[in-house]
Amino acid sequence: MPRKILKGFTLIELLVVVAIIGVISAIGVVAYSKYSSMAQTRAIKAQNNEIYNFIKTETSIQCVNYSDKLSLSFERWGRTNTRTAKCNSNWGSWNGDWDVVSKMHHAFNHYFMMSLDVQFKNPVSSKVGYTSACPTITDAKNMLPGQTCISYESLGSRVVSGNACSNKGFNTWLLIVSKLPNDEFYFNCAGKVW
Repeated sequence: MPRKILKGFTLIELLVVVAIIGVISAIGVVAYSKYSSMAQTRAIKAQNNEIYNFIKTETSIQCVNYSDKLSLSFERWGRTNTRTAKCNSNWGSWNGDWDVVSKMHHAFNHYFMMSLDVQFKNPVSSKVGYTSACPTITDAKNMLPGQTCISYESLGSRVVSGNACSNKGFNTWLLIVSKLPNDEFYFNCAGKVW
């Protein structure tokens, strides 16, 4: 009875298959990294826009009259915490607007740091996404990718935003800054227009 000869793959055929799998997986890793970075960037921008819209909504609702005050409340450690800021002032530079955005910055910054209802995760690292370390360009550069902060600027100090906010006609503004995965900044300007 004739014996059946079993054929297997030759070493060269196996090496070709391994090489093809290696090339495909390398392309897949690069593509996955690109799509992951794009998704993180979209999430970071969405969080930044959400904070911007919240600030615009609260200032437009609460700062109707010249003497109004902005008030932000939240529950923490079993008690209600409230931060307030004047909507208008005639003290200081830019006809008092610098004083206003400074105080608004502190109120919104505290609200986003302490209110458990509005805290969000960093899309890059899954840690806390909001940081209070943002008053200067140095602090903003030290932010981790995916972090967002609130600062304030004016025509006299626009290191982070350059001319982007002043070109919109603002003298002073709250600046919502996010650091993207590629280490660039994404920001929105909430100008003092109330």
